[in-house]
Order: sequence, then structure tokens, then C-alpha cells
Amino acid sequence: MHVIIIASYLIAAAGFFAGTALMAVGWRGQRTGALLILAMLVATLWGLFLAYVESARSIAVNWVLLAEVVRYGAWLLFVGALFSAWPTSGVLRSMRIGAHALWIALALYCLWPAAGLATSTAPSFAVNLPMIGVLVLALVGLVFLEQIYRNVPPEQRWALKFLVIALGVLFAYDIFLYSYALLYRQFNISAWAARGFIDALLVPLLVVAAARNPNWSLEVGVSRRVVFYSSSLLVVAFYILATAIGGYYVRLYGGDWGRVAEITLICFALLIVLLTAFSGQARSRLRVFLHKNFFILRHDYREEWLRLTATLSASDSELPLRAVYAIAQTMDSPAGALFMRDEAGEFVAEAQWNMSAANTMKFPHHLPPMELMRASRWIYDLTQPAPHGDERLRAPAELMRLPRAWLLVPLVLEDRLIGFVVLAQARARRAFDWEDIDLLRAAGSQVAGMLAQAADARRLAEARQFEGFNRLTAFLMHDLKNIAAQQSLLLQNAERHKRNPAFVDDMLTTVANSVRRIGRLLEQLRGGAVPSAHGSVQLAAVIVRAIAECRAQSPQPEFTPPGEELWVRADAEQLATVLGHVIRNAQDAAKAHGHVTLKLKRDAGNAAIEIEDDGQGMDEEFIRNRLFKPFFTTKASRGMGIGAYQAREYVRSLGGTMRVDSTPGEGTLFVIELPLAEPARDPTATGALRAAS
Repeated sequence: MHVIIIASYLIAAAGFFAGTALMAVGWRGQRTGALLILAMLVATLWGLFLAYVESARSIAVNWVLLAEVVRYGAWLLFVGALFSAWPTSGVLRSMRIGAHALWIALALYCLWPAAGLATSTAPSFAVNLPMIGVLVLALVGLVFLEQIYRNVPPEQRWALKFLVIALGVLFAYDIFLYSYALLYRQFNISAWAARGFIDALLVPLLVVAAARNPNWSLEVGVSRRVVFYSSSLLVVAFYILATAIGGYYVRLYGGDWGRVAEITLICFALLIVLLTAFSGQARSRLRVFLHKNFFILRHDYREEWLRLTATLSASDSELPLRAVYAIAQTMDSPAGALFMRDEAGEFVAEAQWNMSAANTMKFPHHLPPMELMRASRWIYDLTQPAPHGDERLRAPAELMRLPRAWLLVPLVLEDRLIGFVVLAQARARRAFDWEDIDLLRAAGSQVAGMLAQAADARRLAEARQFEGFNRLTAFLMHDLKNIAAQQSLLLQNAERHKRNPAFVDDMLTTVANSVRRIGRLLEQLRGGAVPSAHGSVQLAAVIVRAIAECRAQSPQPEFTPPGEELWVRADAEQLATVLGHVIRNAQDAAKAHGHVTLKLKRDAGNAAIEIEDDGQGMDEEFIRNRLFKPFFTTKASRGMGIGAYQAREYVRSLGGTMRVDSTPGEGTLFVIELPLAEPARDPTATGALRAAS
């Protein structure tokens, strides 16, 4: 093992020397680069010295510890220089200064015996003190590396990752080595021997990192989240270190109870760590402490806005509850309630989070505090006196009596107070100042916009439901109007033709058709109508049926069935109704002495139905902008304005098209094209349809 240790540290020295030479050649005069070269050079001398110590075996332990301390001082000088672009303050600056002061003090302490001060009256040199100091320096270096890596922009991390990995392994390995030495009062020989080889493996990573950062000029920024977790990590690390040291001395001086007391102490310490980690109040107190000492501004507005947006956009709960939680987490509040204005003009509890006492409260909108919140976006601190010393502006007494009520945050959108949020006292006591006011006003506007948008969407959905209901009603009224027109014509001609058997047959057919259509309309009104299935129907038979329904009106349509059968996929009754709409419109346009002609023919893969009249016709502007516009009619009180629209929409639903050719004074041609289909398998379908017509 003796030879292995010498070889290990000589290889480490050679590796660091080669790295130092490469970096010195490429050095461009930057301060940070010089500190890296210095750290590599110190590591080279450190490796040579430890190899010499192992070969001589007569060097005092204080010189070995001095080499360790100086090596750590050089690395911390370099790591600290990486923060030069980051104006630190408070505890973080103190930590950096304290780390440098610690390694300098440890170096002087290791020089104590050499200075001849270890006399009989002076305290003797203690090995444990510098070993603990080196362990603390390694922990601090690890935390600094974490902060550097997590706070640089993602696009710069590729240039830093090898440096962080190399120094991270170096610091972590020394933490293990010195923790073992402190706990067991001796070094792990195997770990001590492997240390030089491991450090030599890290040199290429440092060289690559230096090549990727020729200037070592990093735009380092601080993240509150990273500082929080890094500080937590550092606190836990020191806590575990203190527990381990305490456990060692308990076992050393505890006699028979020593081992039992050590295990009990360690378990108790771990229990305290777990309880603290899961304590919201402890985390809140630590966060407030860090914000006071690490940062000039209390809030990280980017993080706050991202968190607010993520909370409002989540789908795990209703939006009003998410709104309460979004505002509450901004101030680290454990409870809150949202009040929104209802249709009666009162603010009522819309949602509450851990504040059930607010559920029964309501407040008129004309109260002076509500007007103050609307006009000036005033945020009430319920622990303070009335605003401007005016008691009329004091917050409602019911809100002030809520458990731990603290803040009243208005939700204002475009000079409208749509609601407000009541927050409970924060988990950790904190001052309420202009930073909180600005953040809460911005967050309140964002939440107000989301709530107003949700309310508008809800009203729009209701309006669309009513629109659908109104459209259904309009279609039903249109069909009822046509049925009433048929019955009216029957009554007009009944007295004159009641003894004509042909008229009686037509009357019975028309009445039967009217009863069937009214029954279908009643089913639709009850909501029980089943959508019609699209089967294959013989198109000529459907046209004959539609003509029969329009027979009571003049002029009589003329139709000659084609020589071939054309089939389409449609509901026979609904298609006949649609064709009836178009035929009646043609009859109305042609007047009593005009002509209405129907033709059916094959057009490639479609069946074309042509309905032509010799009425007054329509111009192009009317066809393009008015003909198919729902609820527009030229028939005054006799029309609903949805027949043509309904016909076109149904034809489109079948995959067909409807085309209109018209010239003013010459008449109109409606062309309906439907895709052809295979004939029905049931040969009785056509016969039944013809019999019904």
C-alpha cells in the first residue's frame, strides 16, 4: 500500500501539472483564468508533497493538514471568482467571506507548531479542528457549485457541466474521506490511496471546461428557489455533521450506554430533520430569512408569474378555488376566500380554502370599502387602522372577525370590481410593503381577467343553448306553418269539391300526412325523436310524394319520372319535406297561372333534381347575400325565412350540393345534386313509398 499511495499522488501531481501547462499556454490575462491556473498549480504541489510525506514518513501531521487547507483555499478562490458577475448580499456574501476566513485561519493554526508557540503554557495542536474545517470547506464548495450550475442560463450549462462534475466529485470524495476519519478516528487507507488516482481522472474534465470557457466570463444569475434549496441543503449538511460528531463523542465517553445513546441521538436527529422538512411554517420562516438577507427585491417576479399562471391553468379543481390558492401562495398564506358579485349586486362567497367561516357572508356592492377598492385598487391590511384615518373606509367588521384575517385583495378589471380575496396571516410573520402591494395588484388583475373570461364563457354557453332552442323552435314553427297552409287550402276547397271522390281521396292523404308530421314535431319537442337513419331510397318516389304534399296549391308541379331508377342515401320523409319547401317556394314565385317543372336525371356519380319556375326571378346579389340567410323572408308575415336555409343544410348533410340559377323577369332554377347509392335490398321499400304517396 505504501508504494501505491506514492504512485497515486505522483500521478495526480503529473496530471495537474500537465493541465496547468495547457491552461497557462492559452491564458489571455483574465483574473478568473489566473485563479484556475493557480488552483491547478497548488494541486500539483499538493500531490508532490503528499507523495513525499508518504515516502519520508517523518513529516508532522500539521504540515499535511496545512497542504489540505491551502489546496481548498485555492479551489474556493477560483469558485468564488465565478460569482463576480453576480452582486451578492447578506448571508451569501457572509458565507463567501467566512469560507475564505476559515481556510486562512486553519492555515495559520496548522503553522502554530512551526512557529514555536506550542509551549507548556499554550494549548497543544489538535488534529480534529483542521479536519473538521476541511470538511466544512468541502461542504461550502459543493453548495457553491450547485448554485453556479443551477443559476446560469440553460444554453450556458454545456460549458460548465464538466467543471461542476470534476470539482463536485473532488469535494464529495473529500467529504466522505474526512467524515470517515472524524467518526472512526483514522483515515480509510484504501480511500486515501485511491484519492490521487481519482483526482488525476478529473484533470481532463477541467481542461475541457477551460476550453469551453476561454474568458471565464459567466452571466450568473441567482434564483430564489435554488438559494432556498441550497441553503436548506447546507443547513441539513451541517446538522448531520454536528449530529455525527456528537454521536461519536457520546459513544466515546458514554461507557456501557455509549453505543445505545449514539443510536438514540442519531434517530432523534433524523426525526427532527423530517419534522422540520415537512413543516410549512419552518419552510416559510427560512424563505423569509433568505429573502431578507440574500436579495435586494423580496419577490422573484418571473417565478411568481409562472407559478400564478400554472395554478390558474391547472384543471385539478374549479377556477374560483384555484384563484384563491393562486393569490394565497403569493403571500405564503395558508387560507383564503373569494367573494364575487352576484346578479343581485352583492358580493357573496364563491370559494374558500381553509376558511369555511366566510361561506355565509355577503356584502352590498355600494359600501365605501368596495368603492375604494374599485377606484384605487386599495389592498386592505386588516391589522392596520382605517385608510386615511376615515372610519367609513374601514373594512367590514365581519371580515375582520374571520380567524387570522390579514389582507383584502381587490380583483379589478377595466375599472370594475368583480370580486375580492380575503387572505389569512402568512405562516411566518412578515412585513407588508410596496413590493407586496405591486405584486398583489398585478396578480389580482390577472385573476380578475381569468374569472371574467370564465363568466363570459359560461354566459356564452347559455346563450348558445338558447340559440339552439330558438333555432329548433323556428324550424318547428316553419313546419307548422306549412301544415296550417295545407289545412287552410283544404277548408277553402272543401265546400266546392266535397262531393268529388278524387278530392276526398286527396284530402284524406293530406290529413294523414299532416297528422304524421305533427306527431313527429311533438316527438322533437319532447326530446324523444330518434335521428332518422339514412337508408337507400328511390328518388323518383320521394319526388312524387313531395309533389303530392304540394298538390293543394297552384300551379300543379309537372314531373315525368326518368326511365331509370336513381337511388340516394337519405331519410325519405325528411327529404320529401325539404323538396316540398323548394316546390312551394317555386309555386309562390310562379303565381297561380305559372308553371313549375321538375326533372330528375343522372349527372356522373350524382342524381340531379331540377326545380324550375317561370316567376319573376332573383338577381345575383339577392342569391348570394339573402336567399339562404336564416330568418330573412320576402313573404312578410306569411314566411319564416328558413325554408331555403333548412333545405340547403340538409342537402349538405347528405353530401350533396344546392345550386341556384336565376334571372330577374325570366324565372329560377334550383338544382339539387345528391350522391348516388346502391338500391335497397328490400324490394318492397319502393312499393311502400309509392303507396304512401
